[in-house]
Amino acid sequence: MFTSPSAASPSVEVGKRARLDIRSVRNLEFCLGISRTTLQSSALNADSYYSPFPKPPKVRPFQKKFKPHKLRIIDNPIDPLRTIQKRIQHRLLAAIDLPFYLCGGVRGRRLQDNVAFHLGAPVIVTVDIKNFFPSIHNRQVYEVWTTLLGCSAEIGSLLTRLTTRTHYLPQGASTSTTLANLVLLSIDRPIREACEQNGVRYSTWVDDLAFSGANARKVLPLVIRTLKTAGFDVSRNKIRIMGEGTQKVLNGVLLGTSPSVMPERIKQMRSGIHKLRSGEVPRIARKQYISQLGASIAQITSISPRKGLLLQTDFDIACRESRAVRSDSDRFAFP
Repeated sequence: MFTSPSAASPSVEVGKRARLDIRSVRNLEFCLGISRTTLQSSALNADSYYSPFPKPPKVRPFQKKFKPHKLRIIDNPIDPLRTIQKRIQHRLLAAIDLPFYLCGGVRGRRLQDNVAFHLGAPVIVTVDIKNFFPSIHNRQVYEVWTTLLGCSAEIGSLLTRLTTRTHYLPQGASTSTTLANLVLLSIDRPIREACEQNGVRYSTWVDDLAFSGANARKVLPLVIRTLKTAGFDVSRNKIRIMGEGTQKVLNGVLLGTSPSVMPERIKQMRSGIHKLRSGEVPRIARKQYISQLGASIAQITSISPRKGLLLQTDFDIACRESRAVRSDSDRFAFP
């Protein structure tokens, strides 16, 4: 289990061994295994190497309450830029040892690690950054490459053009989550200092920030002020303050003496399995529905293996029955 100190230390920074210190295009060529001609040409025409599309809504026939779909555009990089971004992520960014409290999108860290920071806390406060990736400006990404990671101005400029789109951090790029974490690291020092002074635990799951401890409410104004100064907007209606005697939920996980799954979530999964088994899922939506329902059950299993196993058993049976029904309908369909 991923563990942490009692509160986030204000001195947490990217260590010297994690600094890239790339000073020349020749060095960058060697690190990425891509020629400078390709890198420079792709950077010059980076904005043309995206094929954006609207993110499709999740298929949730078991959902009782209708929620309007929020339109979200996936920027969707295409080759050669997509391949370059994957090289940047795997050969440069993935090697960076990010501080313990940054949990989301970090290799080897799971949702449970983020939740574990805050188990047993008397007060938990959660803050959501609105439109996180689009709010990250290319100036902030340039500062990450140069000031935080030690690249020269020339390399910082080149890498910024390769990892941003029209001045913001693109959705769907393999480099974006790590860069978002690094941008947050570069601006959250006041938050870390306030948390240490007040004995508050602080962790992040990409754009979701969590604070726990008796004085968690006390740091909230400074958190909002720090984020706004950096150009981020806080979703006021998504700020949650969970005090003593109230149910505490973080990232959809029920926090008690140990992580648990909310009963409503189990009921949703059972309803979804029943609809799959009874043939209520439209054939055209069945593949996506099964995929999303299976992923939800896998997440539940990672939190509560016993409950997850029971759901998985029923889900497997429902999938087999669904395939059998589909096979029979195909057999008797008119040509």
